[in-house]
Amino acid sequence: MRYVQAAVIAGILALFFLTSCDEEQSRRLPRHSGKSGEIMLVMGDELWHGPVGDSLRGVLEAFVPLLPQAEPRFSLLRFRLDQMSNLLKQHRNIVELEIDESLDEEDAGVKVIKDKWASHQLVIRARARSEGELIEFISRDFERVCSLIDRTEIERLQKRYEKLNNPEISQLIREKFGIEMRIPTDTEIAKEKNNFIWIKRERTKYKGNTPHEITQGFFIFRYPYRGAESLSEEELLAARDSVLKLHVPGPDPGTYMTTEYRFPPYSNSLNFNGSYAMRTTGLWRVENYFMGGPFTCLTTTSPDGNYVVSISGFVFAPNFPKREFIREVGAVIEGARFVMEDSNSDQNE
Repeated sequence: MRYVQAAVIAGILALFFLTSCDEEQSRRLPRHSGKSGEIMLVMGDELWHGPVGDSLRGVLEAFVPLLPQAEPRFSLLRFRLDQMSNLLKQHRNIVELEIDESLDEEDAGVKVIKDKWASHQLVIRARARSEGELIEFISRDFERVCSLIDRTEIERLQKRYEKLNNPEISQLIREKFGIEMRIPTDTEIAKEKNNFIWIKRERTKYKGNTPHEITQGFFIFRYPYRGAESLSEEELLAARDSVLKLHVPGPDPGTYMTTEYRFPPYSNSLNFNGSYAMRTTGLWRVENYFMGGPFTCLTTTSPDGNYVVSISGFVFAPNFPKREFIREVGAVIEGARFVMEDSNSDQNE
């Protein structure tokens, strides 16, 4: 998967003029600051409170689809250029916007600079000769800027999980499914069957002085491949619901996890390790019980073509925004890759 990710980010970067320091210089830079999903905007008051600011907020604060409550795509901080201290310049994602009537045509546009003031940092500079031109750049280029920042946040998480990996669980996944996954250290096995693993991650997060439990989970399972229809959204969701009903009970008897179809899931195809795959995002709920949250799922075929393999993750955090929790889950799933042929072990549930 990392090779597909590299191709995606290379394609995005190719759309912009890119500069970057070398790897040795990057290692000498301080670590980037700020929270995941946060963007620091550097622009004057007049731009921020005018049509340029409105255009920016329309793109950067668009709601993330298929979350239980409305959440913006990014969290925005805004500073003027004269307020930018050396410490602020170390922020993970910086977007600078400027109007300069004296700019040459070739100097106007959007430029991406990697690792300018901090390691693994993105600095995006949008320079224009007029307000209208700057708004045009935002309309034309900033969806791709958003995709670049999203991808970079995923890669930052994946680098973290490479260092903070649970080796025992990773080895179990490798042996059972032939899949290499970096699983956070604070995870444990909730349930294991021949063709199914449920991995859970539970943390305590405070809101005010009150502790709340945050649950993230991963399901990895497989079942026989029966043809191209096995990877249709309808079939893969039906199979997922069947597996979850069997293996993921709710708090009370007769309750179990399933898909929330009142808000239809969304699926798109992608290349996974050279094979066709479907990525599905949506909402889950517990049948006959008041629980739910977002999920993301990647479904493909095993290298030998005999099985459908699904890697699914979910979040339960009723007292908190879900955007960054589901990003963490997605980073784990997107970092998976096949490393061996599926074994010929007994496939019975």
